[in-house]
Amino acid sequence: MKKIHLQVILGIVVLLIMACGELPDTKLMDKAVAYEKSEKYQAAARTYEKLGEMYPTSELAPEALYKAGLIYSNALQSYEKGISFLKKVVEKYPDSKNAAQCSFMVGFIYANSVNDTTKARQAYEDFLKRYPDHQLAPSVKWELDHLGKDISEIPELKNIEESVDK
Repeated sequence: MKKIHLQVILGIVVLLIMACGELPDTKLMDKAVAYEKSEKYQAAARTYEKLGEMYPTSELAPEALYKAGLIYSNALQSYEKGISFLKKVVEKYPDSKNAAQCSFMVGFIYANSVNDTTKARQAYEDFLKRYPDHQLAPSVKWELDHLGKDISEIPELKNIEESVDK
């Protein structure tokens, strides 16, 4: 008799879950994407952040933290906060599809937004240790070769600067 009751209860639980539709992490992702599309960047970043914190084992967590990092760094210009989310992806989800991009972006933000060449160099070197064969590795090497240089000091970019000045 107890076995039947347990099966009935489990059946009801499964039906309730199915009736609720999307999982909570998916709903949060949809909500964050909608905020981002409507240029409500603060709300989008906080929602992505919430997803990553509340559902760290979700398949969506690395992407949510990546997007939070980009929004904080780009749209909200909160560079250190953005970098912290990007680093979290690299550290907690090193095999995720966004991990290498996050690692690259940490160096790029330090170099181009924060203007901290020491931290940029360290981030780029960390990238090359973690992802030596990644498609971004040549870009990272180029960044390291030109770190801290003015555009006029980079021969490949000098023509671009001259054409803009005309």
